[in-house]
Amino acid sequence: MQKEQIEILQALGAKGEAFGPLWDTLFESALLIHGHVCGGMPLGFRAGLAALKALDVERELNMAKLVVVETGSGHAAGCFADGVQLSTGCTFGKGLIRRAEYGKWALNLIERGSRKAVRVSVRPGVMEASFNSPFVKMRHQGIPPTQVPLDISRPLVEGLIAKPEEELFTISEPFEYPLPESPVTSFNLIFCASCGEAVAENKARLVDGKPMCIPCSGSGS
Repeated sequence: MQKEQIEILQALGAKGEAFGPLWDTLFESALLIHGHVCGGMPLGFRAGLAALKALDVERELNMAKLVVVETGSGHAAGCFADGVQLSTGCTFGKGLIRRAEYGKWALNLIERGSRKAVRVSVRPGVMEASFNSPFVKMRHQGIPPTQVPLDISRPLVEGLIAKPEEELFTISEPFEYPLPESPVTSFNLIFCASCGEAVAENKARLVDGKPMCIPCSGSGS
């Protein structure tokens, strides 16, 4: 990452202070982790903030909430999901974010215990303006996001940070989400009899009475 790019990301991150204490640090982290200046990630970040506010909960530090993002894969502006992950704290590593293949810029934030949820979706006019922007037109031509001039990409982020959330999103009333029971977390290890690597006990397979990891077991799942 070039020095100029880092400085721009840090400068944009500072604008997160508008959301309250520490949010500038979190927004800067989101920009640095995402790696480039675009509209999709900040839009997801703001959507996650709106969901936390609507559900009247704090950013997730443990395992009490889950996000289902509706973006899916194989289309432009999937960066939205990175923003949702960083603002809500419902991260991939904690197993708290899932992706529905709907191709929509929306998320469902769910309290796992109560199954209480809210849905936040980006307003159609916002998405239409985004896809008609010079940034997306350059991306459509195959130009990598880091090569889009910053005088094109930076105003996108600044504009999304400044807009009131009601101009950006449709936010549902709380509702009950049909969430299945979560599997019990395993804190036990076994060691694969074939490759010797450590494996979570609940992912091990028995082959001829010997514990093995999934790849070595040949089961495929």
